[in-house]
Formats: sequence, structure tokens, C-alpha cells
Amino acid sequence: MNLFDTVKAAVTPRMAAERYGLPIQQGSMVCYPFHADRTPSMQLNEDYFYCFGCGASGDVIDLAARLFSLSGYDALKKLATDFGMTEQKPSILAKLQRGKSQAETERRCFRVLGDYLQILQDWKEHCAPQSPEDAIDPRYAEACHMLERIGNMLDILACGTPQERAEVVADLQKDERLMRMEARNRQIREESHGTK
Repeated sequence: MNLFDTVKAAVTPRMAAERYGLPIQQGSMVCYPFHADRTPSMQLNEDYFYCFGCGASGDVIDLAARLFSLSGYDALKKLATDFGMTEQKPSILAKLQRGKSQAETERRCFRVLGDYLQILQDWKEHCAPQSPEDAIDPRYAEACHMLERIGNMLDILACGTPQERAEVVADLQKDERLMRMEARNRQIREESHGTK
């Protein structure tokens, strides 16, 4: 793997923006540093950035080149230096890729739990008994039982320490729990869209 591929595989535009002092808002948005922004207009994605204000886009190397007025090659060297990478240091690259993989897993867990939380909130609202004589719908019971737990797990994934987040991820990956939850969410959504 050459240095270009190494840097692009290990460093995201968000990582570079954080490293170079751009204040990142919710949703990976920042104020685009090359025109007057009062509200964040640049989205930092996994592989590229995009400014909704002026249409500028590019990869992490383009971002570094624009930030420091460098050529693409010089921006590549700066990123490699700043993130401790050279073609001779694969162990650093491997560590960065593991961190990226952990972050991707956390995002997947957050997405699946968020979907489940929305389902539970919907069930609690729409499946509640209308009178004390009504039978309790199992979906309502599940919502009452699980809402707080799922909310706590989401809070940890959003704001917890790396160790706390890792524990939540490990718990969800036991016995393919996350995969089963994801499949169930999809099935519930398909069934609810089929009945409407």
C-alpha cells in the first residue's frame, strides 16, 4: 500500500478537521473556513467533505490542501506526518484502522438502537390500553419494559467513555444480538408499512 492509500484509508475528513481545529457541530457539520459562514454548511462524511453553501467538495487530502494552501502532494505528506504515518509504520496504520472499525461498529449500534427506540416510542403511544378493562398489548408491555434501557444504551454510545461504549457494543454483539435486532427492526418496519 502506498502512502496515498495509507492516508486515505486511515484518516477521515472529520479526523483532519478535529486535528486542525475546526469546531465540529452536531451531525458532523462545520463552518466552511473559506467563505463567511454564520451557520455550519460543510458536512464531513467518512470519505469526503461537501459544502452546501458553495458546493466545494473533496477528500481528506483536498481538505488539508485547502486549509494550508498546499499542493496535493504536500498536503498528503502533512497528513502523514501529523497522523504519525509513513509507509514504514504499518502498526500505527493498523491501530488507526482498528479505531475506525470500532467507531463504525459504534455507529451501527447507535443506528440500530435508535431505530428500535423509535419503534418502542411508537408502540407506547399507539398500543396503550384505552381503558383499564382492555387487554395489554404485548408491544405496549415491551415498550414499557425496554424504553429506559435502550435510552440508557444510546446515552452511553453518545456520551460515554471509550470503555463504556465498548461494553455496550460487546453486549450487543453477544449471540448476534445486534444482527437479530436489526432484522427485527426491518421486519417491524416492513409490516407497519404493509398495513398502512
